[in-house]
This record gives sequence, structure tokens and C-alpha cells, in this order.
Amino acid sequence: MKRCPRCEKPFPDSETFCEADGTALVQAGPAFAEGAAATGAIAGGEQIECPVCGGKAQPGELICNFCGARLGVESATPYARQPSSAPPRGGATVRRDASPSMRITGRMPDGDSEAEGRGRFGVVWYVIAAVVALGGGAWLALHLSTTPAEQPVANASPSAVASVTAAAPSGPLVALSKAMGVQVTGESAGAPERNQETARKFFEDHKDGLLDSYSRAIAGDSTLRDAMVVRVRVLPNGSVDEASVRTSTNANPAFDAEIVKDVSTWNFTPFSGGQVEVDYPIIFTNDPTTKDALESQLSSKVAALSPTEAPEYASAPPSAAASEAASAPSPASVESPSMVAEPAPTAAPAPRMRHHVASAPKPPPLTLQQRVKQVLGSNPRTRRVDCYTSGSTVTIFGKVFDADAKLYTEKIVRQVPGVGNVIDSLSTDTADWASRQAAIASQIYAAGLNNVTVKVIGRDAYLGGTVKSDAQKRQAVTITENASPGVHVRGNIITVVPGNMFGF
Repeated sequence: MKRCPRCEKPFPDSETFCEADGTALVQAGPAFAEGAAATGAIAGGEQIECPVCGGKAQPGELICNFCGARLGVESATPYARQPSSAPPRGGATVRRDASPSMRITGRMPDGDSEAEGRGRFGVVWYVIAAVVALGGGAWLALHLSTTPAEQPVANASPSAVASVTAAAPSGPLVALSKAMGVQVTGESAGAPERNQETARKFFEDHKDGLLDSYSRAIAGDSTLRDAMVVRVRVLPNGSVDEASVRTSTNANPAFDAEIVKDVSTWNFTPFSGGQVEVDYPIIFTNDPTTKDALESQLSSKVAALSPTEAPEYASAPPSAAASEAASAPSPASVESPSMVAEPAPTAAPAPRMRHHVASAPKPPPLTLQQRVKQVLGSNPRTRRVDCYTSGSTVTIFGKVFDADAKLYTEKIVRQVPGVGNVIDSLSTDTADWASRQAAIASQIYAAGLNNVTVKVIGRDAYLGGTVKSDAQKRQAVTITENASPGVHVRGNIITVVPGNMFGF
């Protein structure tokens, strides 16, 4: 009978290795006694040699002090090896010089098996790590080649944020046209104080006033976008002697007048040269995407503009030379030597001196625009009307009360001498009132208050009709005041007529 020294499982004598763990089988009795006797003989006093590093250990020590391997026991007495008819199972081998315990178990000493196991495990581990690393590198390369690069938007620098903000401006925009550029003509157009670069820089430093005027204009009309060529005549002392709108893409007399008024207040750097005329191509828009289209339209209009064509809008402030001429004393008011009487003899009384008063200078004749403005300003019905002229054509704009007042205004303008044609761009108060009234009535009807009426006069609204409850009456007031900003309910004569118990 044989048995496994590890699991103690019995086997017939015909078996050589344990079928459970592959350990070589041993005889149940004599083998153990022989092994125990050998072990006891060696432990009597001989030193033990480490089978891994060859270090010497004292009898009775089980662990090598040099490498930490488990110590085996070898004996000089040869032991009979058990015959083997088959190779060991599970890869177990028996060394010829092995100790009795090795011959019994058919395994290497524990220290050798642990070192050998660690070596095999390390090799396997490195192979697995190399395979994983290669696979990860291949996957990363494939991922980067197929994934589109993302734009770095997080943690942007302040300068990058500023450049993006500058590239996409929002709100009203006033800028020079890049397609046309500033043009300077006149005696001193090439002087450093008046050349194109100086004129362009002056515009950039003083365009805030134009931006304010444009912001006020789009507050009333958000669709207003315009491109115009503004011409200013600059005197040597730096003041603007005359300003005009040569042409524009959006005929708007009121807006043209505001721009001309703003540029007329500009003061350039004085210098000792002559006067110049500066043409500024200016873009006004609250939608940056329309800037290129406005520039293209303006270029087309300027290309078709005749050099002798009158400007769309012009305004010339009184020049300083005329004011000085009016305030300077006339030569006729200064007494000449011939006007002073010669001294008479002492016996005769001296004649009285005569002082000649010079007559006032004759004022220059009024322009057609000034004559029309005088007529409009002297009439209470047309005091809110303004105009500008182009040759004998007069364009009137502003606001009057109703359609009859429009016809009356056009009539009195045609009666001014020199007027050949009148273009009516007037608006009326009654038309504005009707527009507000229609907007309020539409919202009241949409709320289901079909029997409520509204009348708008100026900023006052008057309500009438019938409703079924006080809540509906208050609702009509709320809708009226919210539908048109600035309108207040001045009179409310809505009658509450409750329905029957079924709500009819």
C-alpha cells in the first residue's frame, strides 16, 4: 500500500503519483522511518548547506540567513530510488542528489520552488504588461486619428477673450468704410495736420457723438441702417465751416440733420496752411452682418454721383469771417482829416464839429432753406416741421396734427419764392394714435373682451362697452396700458353686466 505524503490519500502499490496533486507516492511505513532516521542523523551536528545560495546554516535552522530560502537536508548515505515506469505527473521531478524529503515528495525544496515560481511569475507578468501597453498605445493612436480636435475654449487668456470680443461687436456700430477710405482735397491736403491718416484718426477719436445720435435714432426705429458720405470743410483755424451729406443709402432727413449737426461742432488742429474738404464714408448699423452690404451700396451710389450734383442735405453755420466783418467798424465811421475844421482866429467862435454816422452793412440774402424755415417757424401749425433743400427741391419732414395739416404745410412751402418741387416726408399725430388704438383693440379682442371699445388720443386712452365682471374690467385696463408703452387709461366707462347662473 502507498500513500500521498501531502494529502495522506492511500493508493495501490501499482500507482506512482497522486492523482490529486501530482506528488510522488511513498510506502506507508518503511519510507517514513528511513526519512526520519536520516533527518535525525544529520541534525546531530553537521552544518546544512543552502540549496539556493550555498550558504552554511547551523543544524536545526529551517530558513537560510543569507537568501531566506527554506533549507533542505542532504545525506551522504545513498538511498534506494524507487523505480518509475512513467514520467512524473504535473511536471514533478526527483533530483539524484536530493535530500530524503525531496525523494519522498518528488519536489524541489521550498526555497527553490518559491524562487523558481517568482521568476516564472515575473516573466509572465512582464509579457502581459508589454502586451497591454502595446494594445493601449494602438488604441490611443486610433482614437486620436478618428476624433476631431476640440477647440480650446476653457481657461482662455484675457487677451484671447478681448480679441474675440473685439472681433464680434454687439450693439450699434459706427465705423468708416474700408472699401472707400477717407478722401482729403484742397490746398493743404498733403500737410501732416490735414492728410488722410490724420483725418481718419480724428474721426476715430470723435465718433462717440455720432454713435450717441445713432443710438437715439434706432431707439425709435430699430431697422434704421445707413451708409453715407459726409463732407466737411475745415478752415486753417480747425473749425468746420460747412458740412453736408453728399449721398446716403437710406434717405432719412431727420437722421442726416443730426449727423451734420454733430460734425459741424468738430475742431481740428489749427495750422498755417489753407482750407481742405474731407469726405468721410460712414457706416451706421446695429447688425454687423449688414456692414459689407451697406459698404457695397454706398460704393455704387458714389460711383454714380456727379461731381456737380447737389448734396442730399447741407447746413452751413455762419462763418467767423462774416461775424468779424459785421462787428468791425466801417471805414466811413472814422473821421477823416478833412472833416476836422481848421482853427479859426481867436476873435471868431470855433465852428461845431459834425459827426457822420455810418449806415449798417446790408445783410446777405437768405438762402432758400432759410426762407422756408422762416415760413414754417412763424406758423403754429408747422413749428414741428423742418426741411432741407437740393436745388429748388424742398424736402419737408417732422410731424403735424393730421392729414389736413400735411396738405396745409405743403401748400405754404410751395408759395415760398424759388421753390420748384416739394417732397412730403411728414408724419401725423392722428396716424400714430390710430396705430396705438389698433394695437390695443387687437389685444383686448384676443383676451375675449369682445364688447370692450377703446379710443386713443395722444397718450390718453378711453374705454367703453360691457363686461361680465369687475375682474374683466380691470383686465381691460391692464391690457390697454401694457399694449402701448406710455399710454394711460384716462377714462373708463365700461359697464359690468353679470351673466346668469350658467355664465351666459
